[in-house]
Amino acid sequence: MNKEPEPSFLSRVTGRIRNTVRNVRNRYHSIVWVHFWLTLSRCITGFMLYPYLVIYMTEQLGASAVAAAGAISFPSFIALFFKLWAGNLSDRFGRRPVLLFAPLMQFCVLIGMIFATEVWHFYVLLTLNGLSFNLFLPAEYAQIADVVPEEKRTEAYSLNNIAINIGASIGPLLGIAAYQLNPTLIFGAEAMVALFTVAMVYVKIPETLPRTDAASTVQTKQSVLLGLASHWPLYLLILLTVPIYMVEMQMNSTLPLYLKEHFVDYLLVYGVLRTVTGVLTAVLQMPVTLWSERWKSTHVIFAGYLLLVGYGLIYGFAPFFWVLLIAEFFWAMSDMLLAPRLKKVVSIMAEPRVRARYFSLFDINLSLGKMTAPVLGSVVLVSYGGQVLFGGLAALLLLTGLFQLLLISRILAVKSSGRPETPEVAG
Repeated sequence: MNKEPEPSFLSRVTGRIRNTVRNVRNRYHSIVWVHFWLTLSRCITGFMLYPYLVIYMTEQLGASAVAAAGAISFPSFIALFFKLWAGNLSDRFGRRPVLLFAPLMQFCVLIGMIFATEVWHFYVLLTLNGLSFNLFLPAEYAQIADVVPEEKRTEAYSLNNIAINIGASIGPLLGIAAYQLNPTLIFGAEAMVALFTVAMVYVKIPETLPRTDAASTVQTKQSVLLGLASHWPLYLLILLTVPIYMVEMQMNSTLPLYLKEHFVDYLLVYGVLRTVTGVLTAVLQMPVTLWSERWKSTHVIFAGYLLLVGYGLIYGFAPFFWVLLIAEFFWAMSDMLLAPRLKKVVSIMAEPRVRARYFSLFDINLSLGKMTAPVLGSVVLVSYGGQVLFGGLAALLLLTGLFQLLLISRILAVKSSGRPETPEVAG
């Protein structure tokens, strides 16, 4: 009797890889995967563009460093007010219309950047680009919460974070090549990605806005801005996360100028540092998320703040290449811990019919960081140096991390006790 030949080692390995890929794919809703690929493509071109905008405007348009940084900060000032009602569009009219309109608007803006010749053009175009971005993200995060059960949301947002950091690892190096060849290629690449996003949303993403009864729908439409008195934990959570984005915005604005003081090939050093961070997060995000699931959210978030304190101290007081690699590891670990867990906390706090508004308002922390960090960072860097800039940020992060620990402990204690922290919708 002939025995069937045993599969070869290569066949066994290939089969295991196939099964692993199938299990991972089936673990998450198809909409989560669509957003993963859209985020990945958007972030590759985004990280090609934004780190070099200050350099582009100073070298190609003759702008001062402060004026160029202002072009990045000004849109965040406008977005700060726009976000007060941006999430309401998605909660009121649905996720899908917003997810279609926002990238179409972005495509038109990016085509305009190709032909921009004055700094004020970028003030206008970057503002419009920011508005489209701030429409898209709350709808995206709310849609993920719509289709993913609470116990898996940290993983789903971690997958989204992996896409962001793959983009962060690939984008800067591609940006260097594109910038040296022809800087306007970067604008064209991101415009094509925006058009691709429109097509993917149209084909692959259905509406997921939860159905509500007529009374709650009317109440929701009347409540554009969530009241401070009723929803104060959200607003305090926003305020305490601003320093995180102040650090992140230094990476995208003043950090290349800071590295220029210490390295001859500063653009290459910057690209390598950003790539290391992106690769670490892309590889370790899901293992770190699954490992940290056993920890309380308060412990995870406070640990993330402490890692950021270490990042600031190293950059301020030890700006040597190999030590900066350790700082980038601190940043990557912090991002892996903080980003998914904070999004999960927001999704738990929000009632389904105000979910997009919660994410839109929570995203104000990014606007505040963008609005303050580039200009303040450039002024402090020029006037007082990197020690004061990054050391001051480290001290601020330590203080806000302690307050954040107390706040999230209270939020989760109230939720676990079953008592409503706030009315479902407040005018």
